[in-house]
Formats: sequence, structure tokens, C-alpha cells
Amino acid sequence: MSPIEQMLAVQTTDCRIRELERLKSDIPARQKAETKKLEQHKADLKKAEEALKQKQASAKELDVEVQSRREKILKLRTQQMEIKTNKEFRAIEDEIAVIEGQISGIEDRELVLMQDIEDAKSGVTASREKLGREEDAVRAEIGKWGIKIKSIEDDLAGLKQKRAEQAVGIDRARMAAYEAIFARRDLAIVPVVEGVCGGCHMNVPRYLVHDARKQAEMVRCNYCGRLLY
Repeated sequence: MSPIEQMLAVQTTDCRIRELERLKSDIPARQKAETKKLEQHKADLKKAEEALKQKQASAKELDVEVQSRREKILKLRTQQMEIKTNKEFRAIEDEIAVIEGQISGIEDRELVLMQDIEDAKSGVTASREKLGREEDAVRAEIGKWGIKIKSIEDDLAGLKQKRAEQAVGIDRARMAAYEAIFARRDLAIVPVVEGVCGGCHMNVPRYLVHDARKQAEMVRCNYCGRLLY
């Protein structure tokens, strides 16, 4: 195998290593994106719970209003037992009737509110169930990415070992030049096709094309700096 063929083999392995390392580095962001999906469901649950609490608080306030009016009626009944004229008696009866009407109106509101509370409870239950399903799905997805990371790490270990074996015997100067270019380019070694650099697609001077074909020494594109063959 010629030096250039050996270096091309190294480059092929390096490209796969780079691809896997990029995928591995993307996984935490993917896991975070999966976790973020839960935020809206948690917000929906919190909103449903707050709505339920508000309705329950309103129901308690109505209970207090009813109780307050019933106590007022009891006081009026006690007061009624002490009066001596029919006019005063009827006046208290009229006042009691008004209060009882108020109680009836409040109780009607309570009936509507109780139905709203039941609906709110159903909404909370549905939100909790939806959040639970989503949490299970997210845990499963994150688990898959965890397995993927382990698989990538195993593949990387194998590729790096393969790369070390492929690089045995390559001149240090050649390898250093190659690695410096590969660190900042998609490819460090590219072919010259019909006088055109396979990396930057610029026309290469004829003398460089000739030198690249000989493969006797490293030839760089005078535009992009890649190694040519």
C-alpha cells in the first residue's frame, strides 16, 4: 500500500470517528429536548390544579355566606319571640323571607359550582394521566439515547484502535500535516480531477497536478491548502 493509500484509509476512519463524535455530542441536547416536552404538560397540570383550588375556595366562600345568613335567621327568630306587635312580627318575617331568598340564590350558585368542581377534578385527573404517559415515553426515549451513547463509545474505541493500526509506518511529517488540515477541513486529502482540486474546486497549476500524480512528496492545493493526490 502506497503512503497516500495508507493516509486515505486513515482519513476514511477519521471521518467516521468525527461523525460518531458529533452524534455523541448532539445526544445531550436531544435528551434535553425530550425532557423539555414535559414542561408544557406540567404547566397544564399546574393550571388545572390551580383552577380546581380556586373553584373549591369559591365553594367554601359560598358555604360561609349561607351559614352567615342562617345564623342571622336564627337571631331574627329569637328576636321574633320577644316582640309584642303583629307589625313587628311581620316585618321580621319579611326580612327572613328576603334572607331565605338570598340563601336559595347562593345554593343555586353552589350547585353550578359543584358541577364546575367535578369537571375541574376530571381535568386534573386527565392532566396527571397525560403527564404520566409523557414521562414514561420520555424516560424510554432518554434510555434509548443512553444505549446509543454506549454503542457509539464502543464503536469509537474500535475505530480509534483501527486508526492507530492504519497510521503505523506513516511519516510523522506527513501525518502532522494531514492532522492539521483535517482539524479544520471536512477532508484533508482530496483528488485532483481534470486539473481541479476536489476540495475547493479551483483549477490547480499543472506542475502541482504533475507532482500530485507522482505522489513522491506532499503536494498542497495553493488555494485551500489540502493535500492532493
